[in-house]
Amino acid sequence: MGRKSIFKNARSIIVILPLLLALIIISRPNQTYSNKAKQHPAQGTMTVGGKFIPKDVDLEHPVYETSFEDPLSLNDWLLEGGKKMRLDKGNLLLESDKDDAEDQQDANHLVCWLTKEVPGDFLLEFTVRPKNRKEGLNIVFFNARGTNGENIFQPPISPRNGFFKQYTSGDINNYHVSYWAGGTRGTANIRKNTGFHLVATGKDLVLPAPSGAFQTVRIYKKGGNIRLTVDDILSVAYDDNGKDFGPILNNSGWIGLRQMAHTVSCEYGHLRVYPLIP
Repeated sequence: MGRKSIFKNARSIIVILPLLLALIIISRPNQTYSNKAKQHPAQGTMTVGGKFIPKDVDLEHPVYETSFEDPLSLNDWLLEGGKKMRLDKGNLLLESDKDDAEDQQDANHLVCWLTKEVPGDFLLEFTVRPKNRKEGLNIVFFNARGTNGENIFQPPISPRNGFFKQYTSGDINNYHVSYWAGGTRGTANIRKNTGFHLVATGKDLVLPAPSGAFQTVRIYKKGGNIRLTVDDILSVAYDDNGKDFGPILNNSGWIGLRQMAHTVSCEYGHLRVYPLIP
């Protein structure tokens, strides 16, 4: 090979080499995104209506679990408002007086608190069956704690009797998810309290189910990330940025099952709270 040919080939390599380097650099962001996705498997799908099954739940060490078969399990729960809580055929039954159900502003709404404090990050799981799927409204409060960090069952926190503003605009902070709203609303909502701030809206997946069916509701809470699923299908999602409506509620706290009076009667079963894997 002559000297001219050698120089000609060398010049070709010099021209081609930057192009190859550019192609490598362009392709790298996709690889970086792939690595990030592998580092955060708990995020799952973000599409409402798609499956969401978190991978960082410690299923071997539940913080709390009950099948509501042992009468002593009621010792773990505190009813505020409503008519009564009782066990019925292995389920927790929460009831309000039907005669008061027409008054949506006042009497006979209820909240049933799990009195065991749970971590700031968790997966809550329970089955639920409303008596009348077409009429009622159910909510879960979580990360509940006094606005200055207090135990919600002790002074100086005020006593509560089920009236809604005591939980949304009073002296306790919390998130809440209205996962079922019988009637025409058709949405599941996430709110941040105090303040009753509507922060996310999704699809109500309880309303259209068969009337006699138990469904599995799960609330996944990790930092500011909140996911509500019904039978593993994502109903509503919210990522709290800690700025729009105050700091992210990372504190440990309490979980409460709420029924508005027109729910009248609803069954819950197989409730568990799992910690997340760090």
